[in-house]
Amino acid sequence: MKRRSGVRLTAMGCTGMAMSFLRSREATLMACVVAEGLTKSYPETVSLTAWLRARGRPQRRAALRGVSFTVREGEIFGILGANGAGKTTILKILSTLVVPDGGRMSVAGHDVAREPALVRGAIGLCPAEERSFYTRLSGRENLRFFGRLQGLGGAALESRIESSAVRLGIADRLDGLVQGYSTGMRQRLNLARALLPAPRVLVLDEPTKALDPLSALRLRRFVREELVARDGHTVIIATNQLDEAWSLCDRLLVLSAGCAVAEGTCRELEALTPEAKRAGALESFLHLVGEA
Repeated sequence: MKRRSGVRLTAMGCTGMAMSFLRSREATLMACVVAEGLTKSYPETVSLTAWLRARGRPQRRAALRGVSFTVREGEIFGILGANGAGKTTILKILSTLVVPDGGRMSVAGHDVAREPALVRGAIGLCPAEERSFYTRLSGRENLRFFGRLQGLGGAALESRIESSAVRLGIADRLDGLVQGYSTGMRQRLNLARALLPAPRVLVLDEPTKALDPLSALRLRRFVREELVARDGHTVIIATNQLDEAWSLCDRLLVLSAGCAVAEGTCRELEALTPEAKRAGALESFLHLVGEA
């Protein structure tokens, strides 16, 4: 009886281990972007005299201090922080534009440092204050150019251009020169370009910056209702706007001076301190969450 009981207990233990493994495996599969202990620093901008005194080794400014987070498949994940908090540095690492000093990050299972080409194939980047469009070309010509740079071409590229233009409401202006586009039009063209390769992860850096309130509302609605709910994209948004973060994002990472001070759903962050959601300014919110 004792041996039988022992066998039963062992079997139950194995089952528990198997279930734990399956849960861990499921969580891994659901994770689309994983960052672990990211650090990054940049040389301080100093005068020539200070540089010489430092013997060519000026002090470095820490942009990220051991930041970790996980983005789940099919969610809108917000990175919230004031200017200089480290938001753009995270997006640059994610986009393989810079390499972290320490830690690691993976996108769709691919390491950003060891497999940059595979990572770039999985993301669509929509940077803030886009300046890379050729203003003397039409919107369609720009999309063709950037699409071909990504290995697209022929009927497939034309179909994606037309589809994105219709969905974003720029089809009637697509053959006009970009130099005549408004700020809102350029931002929609920017998003259309990011969607061309049908990315698994869409990265938006302050997407509503410089947009009027109505255009910003329409863009947020398009992201949630079309890109996520209909198409199943995973979206990462860097923003310093509390209302945008609260109304659009499923979960938030709150950054302050390169450190992650909080991560969770808006409801979870609000539970940290009742005053968080009512904070009138981003600095007040960061102060409240950081002290919770």
